[in-house]
Amino acid sequence: MIRKIPREEWRGELDSFSRQHEGWIVSVKVAGADGEVKTEARELPLQGVSADSPSNDRVDIMIGESPKSHVTRVVDPVDVAIDVTPEGAERALQIRGADGTTTTIEFRSPMRAADVDGMPGR
Repeated sequence: MIRKIPREEWRGELDSFSRQHEGWIVSVKVAGADGEVKTEARELPLQGVSADSPSNDRVDIMIGESPKSHVTRVVDPVDVAIDVTPEGAERALQIRGADGTTTTIEFRSPMRAADVDGMPGR
């Protein structure tokens, strides 16, 4: 099931999403307007996803821990949605950009945040 997030709720939803999923292992894929899909990050910890400011809808996606593996993707979004499993676990965050691309942040192991018993120490 895809749950679309209204534009006025992007900042709050993305902040909440980041707090709940910080450190979770994700892959980031970008589908171009032509349908070609490229993987920008594979199996790296999520650092956060945030909307810049109320006056600017730009969304920053930060992945990876070390400078060598760190990936930042910036999207000028027109649509933000969360892909949810039938059990209620968030499977992926999808951001459709003004340039026609769709960026998907997909969890390696989707599960409900309430079912996670803490994160391992770093």
